Amino acid sequence: MDCSSSMHPNANKENVSTSDVQGGFGRITRSRAKKALGGGVSIPPTKPSFKQQKKRSVLQDVSNTSAGHIYSDLLKGGNIKVTRKSLKQCKKAAKGGADVAMEILDDMHTEKSKLAEDLSKIRMAESLNASLSISKDEEITEQQEDGSGAMDFCQVVDIDSNDKDPQCCSLYAADIYDNINVAELQPRPLANYMELVQRDIDPSMRRILIDWIVEVSEDYNLVPDTLYLTVNLIDRFLSNSCIERHRLQLLGATCMLIASKYEELCAPPVEEFCDITANTYTRPEVLSMEIQVLNFVQFKLSVPTTKTFLRRFLRAAQASYKSPLIEMEFLANYLAELTLVEYNFLRFLPSLVAASAVFLARWTLDQTEDPWNPTLQHYTRYEVDELKTAVLAMEELQLNTSGCTLTTTREKYNQPKFKSVAKLTSPKRVSPLFSG
Repeated sequence: MDCSSSMHPNANKENVSTSDVQGGFGRITRSRAKKALGGGVSIPPTKPSFKQQKKRSVLQDVSNTSAGHIYSDLLKGGNIKVTRKSLKQCKKAAKGGADVAMEILDDMHTEKSKLAEDLSKIRMAESLNASLSISKDEEITEQQEDGSGAMDFCQVVDIDSNDKDPQCCSLYAADIYDNINVAELQPRPLANYMELVQRDIDPSMRRILIDWIVEVSEDYNLVPDTLYLTVNLIDRFLSNSCIERHRLQLLGATCMLIASKYEELCAPPVEEFCDITANTYTRPEVLSMEIQVLNFVQFKLSVPTTKTFLRRFLRAAQASYKSPLIEMEFLANYLAELTLVEYNFLRFLPSLVAASAVFLARWTLDQTEDPWNPTLQHYTRYEVDELKTAVLAMEELQLNTSGCTLTTTREKYNQPKFKSVAKLTSPKRVSPLFSG
């Protein structure tokens, strides 16, 4: 759920700054899977406009055994706290009749509205309470002793204040993201499911699948939330069920179908997802896989992804500029999408990936200024040193030091509508910014 741009899951997914660049573009078709996997898997073009069906290599079947359910039950729900005061009010309303009840409800509503208006200020004061208890001289002494250079949290900008857009839900944004930070810990895919669960696929096959999914999402103009949810569903399913390599593309197409139904205003029909696989899979096969995936995730599709946090963190990052910097927004989104194809990034929480993308984007665009400030630290809840591992790994992706040949994401963000941010790199490496 996004509070910084739109609270509705299907409407206005992107910031205003990016909404005018989501126009159509030419279809791109490729077929690299056969060469990359040595003939093991063949992922056909995304949308075969010419009616040619490519024959797939015949692979030996692997039993689709289960590795055992690895998720514990989610929280059953919280208890509702009832105070003596509220019980007393309810009794009074019951005795006094409807008029008394309405009077009490009006009073409660007025009090709630007043508290909601001051919610952001109260939260800011609580977070600053600890730092304000130390005198200025003591703070300077501590910084000199440990060399940490602690940030001045008095400089935190309240990004939820004075926002008249009702879709931003400014009064409740802090509470919503409190819940989202807890929720990202629950339906987590295993960071090592390839080693523990899978027998017939490997990280390189997953990389090719996700690269293909990025291409399909571009061809059909799907919103970024659909892409991120698709990858999340794939990893969650593979964390539990062993799958044969010839059914891996079926899983990818099916997860995209599910994510499209959940995120898109107008989702492509089942036949389209059969078509993008050159009809390698039939409609009954896709629907059968859809049932398996939905039963496994128990229809829990509202999960925080990197994109969920990235919107809020970008809002915090833009607070230090007089006007929004569109290149930083595109660059942060580009860096975050690069991590989708990398299996090793499953070890990082979505919020950490989003914070690292903002950090590296700010550094890439401006090396004269510290990319992390009190506002970002406050809203991301990450200190600089906590970002080190993820930022360094993300920088390697940005520079493509491994020589990865899958370039769909890079080609996507090389387009003028994204300001060609894929070509941007920093002349200075980011590692000196971290202590230790």
